[in-house]
Amino acid sequence: MKAELTALLGVASDDALARAAARWPEAVPDAAFVAYVAERATQPDRSRLRIEDLVLAWWASKGSSAAILAFEIAHAAALAKLLQRFHRLDADELTQLLRIKLFAGEAPRIREYSGFGFLENWFKIIAARTFLDVARSRARERIDDIDDKLLEGIAAPGADPQLAAARAQLVATVKVALEATIAELPARERTFLRHVMVDGLTLDQIASTYQVHRVTVARGLGNARQRLHDATRALVLAKLGIAADQLASMLQLIDSQIHLSLQRLFPDPTL
Repeated sequence: MKAELTALLGVASDDALARAAARWPEAVPDAAFVAYVAERATQPDRSRLRIEDLVLAWWASKGSSAAILAFEIAHAAALAKLLQRFHRLDADELTQLLRIKLFAGEAPRIREYSGFGFLENWFKIIAARTFLDVARSRARERIDDIDDKLLEGIAAPGADPQLAAARAQLVATVKVALEATIAELPARERTFLRHVMVDGLTLDQIASTYQVHRVTVARGLGNARQRLHDATRALVLAKLGIAADQLASMLQLIDSQIHLSLQRLFPDPTL
């Protein structure tokens, strides 16, 4: 492979490959790497390609845990500075969201690195934009954004007339209850819900990203959904002062309404 790269980029690439081999001996360039570099060497200034950075980006794009860890170690200082700027947000959640954006899915963002310019500078731009998106979405996460029509179904058309008359109050109460319940969810459960319901990630993708067992993810999601259902139901009943058996017919649809509500709460994907 070295000969092919030398022919493509010149002898200057030899030193860069040697440095990369010394830092990441597991990242062994192969025919796929040559093709990867060739795609980026079509520009007249291809001599400016940063081969050492390309080795790391290419290796990380393959999705191996060792490669992702090496990438994160190489850019730990830059990430720490950015996290300080967004200190009001949860650092662990930001780090995980960035990891998903860079390395997960069918088209991980790391593949977009062109090789021109420092990989660290490219990384800082992607990270900063990701964190800004999270900050903005947090500012918009208000239960008031939910369309009343999404919740009106809770008061079923065939319900008791006395309960039907309280539909407007019930809708408003459910909004408040959902807001309080979502705010009280543990951070990990809230994040898992976002990944499944907004980002469209599978349980296996989430488990791989967080380096936990698939069962752990499934259990966390199950707990979150159950908390949302039980706590919302309890708050609604307490607020309205109505016995559970009286509201049974109206609260049967809470689960589906919670799903719709979360989609409205989290309009921006994190991928």
